[in-house]
Amino acid sequence: MRFLFINSMSRTGTSLLYQLLFGHPEIYFAPYRIQFVCSRPFGFPLLDDTSSKEEFLKILMSKTTIASSNGRWPNIETQTLAEVFPDKMSLNNLVIGNSAVESAVRTIHNILGIEMPQDKKYYCLHDDHSYMLGGEIFIHFEGRVLNTIRNPMDMIASKKNMLTMYVYGKENPQNFTLKKEVIQDELIRAYFSWWVASYEYSKGRLLPVFYPLLKSQKIRKQTMEKVGQFLGLEFHNVWLEEKNILDKEKYYNELLANGSSLSTVEYLSSGKLSQDSFGATSYFSLNNEEIELLERLIEYRFIEQYKEFEVFWREFDLFYQECFIREERSKKIFEKWVDMYKNNKFKALFNEYSSMNYGKVNANMAFKK
Repeated sequence: MRFLFINSMSRTGTSLLYQLLFGHPEIYFAPYRIQFVCSRPFGFPLLDDTSSKEEFLKILMSKTTIASSNGRWPNIETQTLAEVFPDKMSLNNLVIGNSAVESAVRTIHNILGIEMPQDKKYYCLHDDHSYMLGGEIFIHFEGRVLNTIRNPMDMIASKKNMLTMYVYGKENPQNFTLKKEVIQDELIRAYFSWWVASYEYSKGRLLPVFYPLLKSQKIRKQTMEKVGQFLGLEFHNVWLEEKNILDKEKYYNELLANGSSLSTVEYLSSGKLSQDSFGATSYFSLNNEEIELLERLIEYRFIEQYKEFEVFWREFDLFYQECFIREERSKKIFEKWVDMYKNNKFKALFNEYSSMNYGKVNANMAFKK
């Protein structure tokens, strides 16, 4: 079984890449998500140290999610297989494959009552932040890795949209201001995703895909042709338009239900903030105070050059050799993470990385009062 892994950080355009790829006749898209790193144990089933078949099945059922039939952006809901199918915890449902990942995939298909694909070149799996497992782990499985990256300012704007929705509901994000430490922490995480993508690209372990090259209608075809070359697939016209029309009678991956960060901010602001009014930028949910802080924390000149199609893939493998962070605390944390990554301390690194994340649980702590 040959896998296509999408292992990007969240808020980098993963949904757009997935929705563009979706429908290609030689790729099977898993109608579920195995949370490789977003739930414990870290890395399972790419990393598998379970001591019994019973433990393997129990963990798999708790780490695999499907989108609820009622789930739709902006209120996507997911449930674990353990929640939906508590009666299928029997070992009779376990199917053994040639690896722990293949065993997981075949077992999930058995539980969902879906036939395994027979005529596909790739089986596509995705989990946000799984790039934190390092690049070497993916080369043990026959297949390829795609990794989306995005302007850190755009990523923080997208995170602000989500936090606004959690705390204030349908309100204009520009009316609120993120705390300085929130912006600092999220910026380190975003910048580190760039470093990893460049580092692993330099070793030939993945293909990075820069969000503006996907988003631009002018060069989208060129970008997807590049992706096709990396995957050894012929370009298909289905790659020109994103797809998120759902058949709710079937299981589907939650990425198909996601809206863009642009549509999110338009939704939250009731149309007062829109792409039409802010041109090419996609960070218009940030206010001037937040933008000025970000511009002091990091040198943004490195981003502009990569918006050129040829420049990005020709030179991005050198990006990891420099550091564009200006603020000393952030630079020290970043350098520590680089050292941990190079020394394969992925679990400890992920714990630190996660401790600086702002999401639903701590959203109330993210904004100035």
